[in-house]
Amino acid sequence: MTDQTKLSLINKYKAGQLTEEEEASFFAWYREVTLDELHQLLQMGDQPPAYQEASPEFLAAMQQRLQEPAKVRKLQPRLWWAAAAVLLVAGSVYLLRPATKPVDVVVTASADVAPGKNGAVLTLANGQQVSLDSLADGVVANQQGTNVVMQNGSLHYHADEASGSAYNTISTPPARQFRLTLPDGSLVWLNAKSSIRYPTAFTGANRTVEVNGEAYFEVAKNAARPFRVQLKNATVEVLGTHFNLNAYDDEPSVRATLLEGSIRAVKGTEGVVLQPGQQADIETSIRVKENINTNQVVAWKDGTFNFDQLGVEEVMRQLSRWYDIEIVYEKGVPVNKFYGEIGRNLNLSQVLDGLKASGVNFRIEENKRLIVLP
Repeated sequence: MTDQTKLSLINKYKAGQLTEEEEASFFAWYREVTLDELHQLLQMGDQPPAYQEASPEFLAAMQQRLQEPAKVRKLQPRLWWAAAAVLLVAGSVYLLRPATKPVDVVVTASADVAPGKNGAVLTLANGQQVSLDSLADGVVANQQGTNVVMQNGSLHYHADEASGSAYNTISTPPARQFRLTLPDGSLVWLNAKSSIRYPTAFTGANRTVEVNGEAYFEVAKNAARPFRVQLKNATVEVLGTHFNLNAYDDEPSVRATLLEGSIRAVKGTEGVVLQPGQQADIETSIRVKENINTNQVVAWKDGTFNFDQLGVEEVMRQLSRWYDIEIVYEKGVPVNKFYGEIGRNLNLSQVLDGLKASGVNFRIEENKRLIVLP
């Protein structure tokens, strides 16, 4: 493969324009390339001739690029499992492969942390709790004529002969995620440290559920019975659509992001209708954000972290939930930003080794403590 071909593939990757054949060639090459070779290659591309890592010209060009919207393509699952990630940092492409030797992140003894997995706790109407982490397929419970069924790692409700309705809650502890099908056929994905409360059969004029944490919805259409999600300080009303809700207690605001259809975010007497690609940022009032990177918002559902242009605190909150770790800042919060995507199937040390390219260092200690170093 010539240098010009490699440069062309890099540019097509950043623009999300790789064909399937080009994608295979690109990843076959990058799994073997070294950072030195990559830097030399980039010097031949769109960087100034006087490109040097510490030169004022390079720093100016880097700053300009950081202010531009980054284009990071979501990889096919088969490639994420094989290659882990491509991180775009400060105008260069940094490669992270599954570690075949100890990484540079400081890990105390055997303190590395495995990634989260599928699992949750189901709380039935009578208060009984059922762990869903490794439950076999079959009927979990019957409540007022509704069968609760585990099937292929997902929970389903069969309410054809329901004589009434009771309320269930599914909660995901840290380091767990889960998917369920509601009695109306709507699909829900729960991120780590989240919960949803819902009836075992929708019998009223509305289909109402309550969410804390983060959830992605694909709502079954039923214009005669609107679907509503009650959050800690707002309500989202829908007819049939795909959207993501982020309502963690430790986030600065509630965020409702629309991918398909239409939703209405309501807080008090204020209501805002969203179009696809918009996000309602709900705090004391509702602020609508345009042209949201929806791939980034739902990356967690697709098995990746998308850290493109995110600050340290937001990234650390995501890692804390997925790896069930305590975050400690040794000397304040670094102002660095991260760029790119990385698989959620990696050990913590592997993820941190990729994040080091942004100039932030870490130490993993016993008792699942992550120290963010200056």
